[in-house]
Amino acid sequence: MRQTYLRSTDVESAKSRWLDAFKNYELATERIAVVDSVGRVTAEPVVACMSSPHYAASAMDGYAVRSHVTVGAAPGYPLYLQVGIECFPVDTGDPLPNGTDAVIMIEHVVLAGNTIGIEQAIAPWQHVRPVGEDIVATEMLLSRYHEIGPVDVGAMLAASVAEILVIKRPHIIIMPTGDELVAPGIELRAGNIIEFNSHIFRNFLREWGCDVTVTLPVRDDESRLLQQVQESIEQCDMLLVLAGSSTGRGDFTEEVLRASGELLVHGVAMRPGKPVMLARVQGKPVVGLPGYPVSAHLCLELFVRPLVYKLRHIAEPKPKTLKGYLTRRLISPMGLQEYVRVMVGQVGAKYVVTPLSRGAGVVTSLVKADGVVVVPATSEGFAEGDQVVVTLQRDSANIEGRMVCIGSHDLALDVLADHARLKEGVRLSSTHVGSMGGILALKRGECHFAGIHLLDSRDGMYNVSFVERYFPGKQMVLVNLVGRVQGLITTKGSAGSITSWHDLTNHRFVNRQHGAGTRLLLDYHLAQNGIEASQIAGYSREETTHLAVACAVHAGEADVGLGILPAARAFDLNFVPLALEQFDLLFHKEDLVDPCMTALLDIIRSASFKDEVAALGGYDTFKSGQIVWES
Repeated sequence: MRQTYLRSTDVESAKSRWLDAFKNYELATERIAVVDSVGRVTAEPVVACMSSPHYAASAMDGYAVRSHVTVGAAPGYPLYLQVGIECFPVDTGDPLPNGTDAVIMIEHVVLAGNTIGIEQAIAPWQHVRPVGEDIVATEMLLSRYHEIGPVDVGAMLAASVAEILVIKRPHIIIMPTGDELVAPGIELRAGNIIEFNSHIFRNFLREWGCDVTVTLPVRDDESRLLQQVQESIEQCDMLLVLAGSSTGRGDFTEEVLRASGELLVHGVAMRPGKPVMLARVQGKPVVGLPGYPVSAHLCLELFVRPLVYKLRHIAEPKPKTLKGYLTRRLISPMGLQEYVRVMVGQVGAKYVVTPLSRGAGVVTSLVKADGVVVVPATSEGFAEGDQVVVTLQRDSANIEGRMVCIGSHDLALDVLADHARLKEGVRLSSTHVGSMGGILALKRGECHFAGIHLLDSRDGMYNVSFVERYFPGKQMVLVNLVGRVQGLITTKGSAGSITSWHDLTNHRFVNRQHGAGTRLLLDYHLAQNGIEASQIAGYSREETTHLAVACAVHAGEADVGLGILPAARAFDLNFVPLALEQFDLLFHKEDLVDPCMTALLDIIRSASFKDEVAALGGYDTFKSGQIVWES
């Protein structure tokens, strides 16, 4: 009988119970060649088999001597030694000739036929590496549970250690489940989902020192899943079952884990990832991961990663953190500890933190995230401007020096960010919150510049009146990024039936969000044509980017949307051009002297940038990079 979980365990209690269940669980060991041991962990102390060096060796190029024969040499009173009788030429690393105990550096001798002249006595064992100077035979080189690095390999080989006993890499089997899953590259049909989660997790696990096997997807059949779990657990050290951890009609992981072993935890008071299952089957750890990638990734980090490092007997690396200020309010439900992925930028002396989309299935948030902000279960979130702690998932060097653009969305900004990568020390990240959102973010000091295309309905001019209104008395500059054509995005089948603003009243529409320049453009033309917003079905359906609008039309969720030509082309849709607008970047004038800003402007003015943008279609780059207004 299915037992729907009603109570969730808090994160720390779940983690503690999980790790404690395997406190006596040990991995097998194996003997491997030292030359292949980087990244492995020693299972016993490593002892030197031979001293290094194992003979008295010259530490310099020069002449080996009996030190006592040099007594009496002094500046101005040279002493001459006969080569081959009283001194012997040696190179660095040569064994000392019998009877010698010191080496005179070649720089300190004067050659005179078959003799050398010296003006300084030398002490016994000077410039000589004695036996065992570096390593003494039987000395412990590495302790038990030491993660081997490149220099450790050198030390062991120097001590004539050829093989060592190490802990076996944890062998983890990943088992995707679901009738809907298909392999990457397979032609998709409605209802098919590309199985990519296992590829994400396999590579994380490899980074953590594991050997990983991915099975073929298991269909949503309880008996088949039970058989696969029981067969797989015998072949691995840990099993990860992807999807099926919730309580849907095709979710059987709970029943299978209860039938196979002990279900330690089902349901953790966290978001995303609440349905995660933690179990013990035949004494081995099994994790039932949620199907959504963001949820599953978080569960992997919180529960699988610490156990992997525990089994390997090495410390789990601690991520770095920084403190920054939220660019917008962050609301979170009480009772769940929420992990919110964020982008971070440095503006002046402070870090600004922008929350990303929180959908559990939004895999791109994993790509864009610089770090995570944790909202405690006892909190309802944070207010705009609150200081928060960010646990970094990216090196801070990739954050410092990055230019932050907040505002409207345009594909030209993506091209600009890509070209910036070619400039050393120049990075650009952009967050799409609409033109008005960009202006307000710049006003609050949350970005370096804003992308805007705001149409003033009073005079039909772009951007200037808004800058004057929100930055009175400030020295501001508008730099043109592009001129672009806005138009109606429709399906190919609708071509001819949707050609003007008036046609919007007869079809399902998808809009842009409040504050977006495209929304203002729409409202301006609706007013010009005497059309009320209430006459348009879908006027309240909002998306935050042109691509999202085009995607909604492509998916059949709407018949038409307002956007740009490249977005229509991306989904092979029809495009009806209706308006040419001006997309500008708004700066504080004083910031234009910053070397990174100068580099970005140079890119915008470059022929390579203009050519790539123009190739997207629907763009005018004649004024790109020009200052079109300043206060």
